[in-house]
Amino acid sequence: MYILHNTVFYRDMYMSNDPNQLAGQNFVKAEHFERMKMANANNPVLFFQFAEQEYCHRALAHRYQGIAHAAER
Repeated sequence: MYILHNTVFYRDMYMSNDPNQLAGQNFVKAEHFERMKMANANNPVLFFQFAEQEYCHRALAHRYQGIAHAAER
């Protein structure tokens, strides 16, 4: 039997609603898809699929970043 210690204070990093953290996660995903896009520059179908994913995650990151800045005021 496996017991987690201090499970009362355990917080899953992917379940946070903090806009700064969500912005960071989406910036990381956008960078990943940018690298995948460049790695598939010779395949137009994959290039544009990864470009679309990069655009979506970058837009989400900027949206969450704006929410975070608005909440600081």
